[in-house]
Parts: sequence; C-alpha cells; structure tokens
Amino acid sequence: HRALLAIYVILFLASLFYIYSSACDRDLQCDGGMCCAVSLWIQSLRICTPMGIFGEDCHPLSHKIPFWGRRMHHSCPCEPNLACVRISPSKYKCLPEFKNDDIYF
Repeated sequence: HRALLAIYVILFLASLFYIYSSACDRDLQCDGGMCCAVSLWIQSLRICTPMGIFGEDCHPLSHKIPFWGRRMHHSCPCEPNLACVRISPSKYKCLPEFKNDDIYF
C-alpha cells in the first residue's frame, strides 16, 4: 500500500507543478498556438491551453488570439484554419469554416 500511496503523491505533485508552471494571466504569456484559458480544475486559475484542433469542442464566444482581456472560458479559439461551428442547439466543434465562395457552379 505504501508504494501505491507514493505513486499517487508523486502524480499529484507533478500535476500541481504542471498547473502552476503554465499559469498565466494574458495570452501573450503563452507560447504560440496557445491561449490563457480558465482552468477546468481551479476556476480562479488561468493556464496556457492549446488552441482547438479539428473535431474538438469549442465555445462560440472564445475570442481570437491574442485577446487583450481575461478569458472567461476553459477553451481557446480554434486553430486559424478552423471555425467554431454549431453542430446542434448547444454543441459546437472546431471544423473547417464553410464559406459561400467555396461553392462553384
């Protein structure tokens, strides 16, 4: 039982280190391809989070990067070649943006 407890303690400490080492207040503090979003685990903490990739859930009110204010959502905007597209009344995903100029006759 001691070995299992030691493993849990190590994993817990490693996750705390990760969270606090990636803590931020604004997008400009994060590396490229990331934004400063609200943590899922600690609402008062913001962490550098990757931009949404194809098929991931997204929030339609996520702002572009860099956003000069403080983000209020746990997700970043979708990657530049994607848009946050509504797929059902309350669900959005990062998908290629459909534009009228994509239609040819």
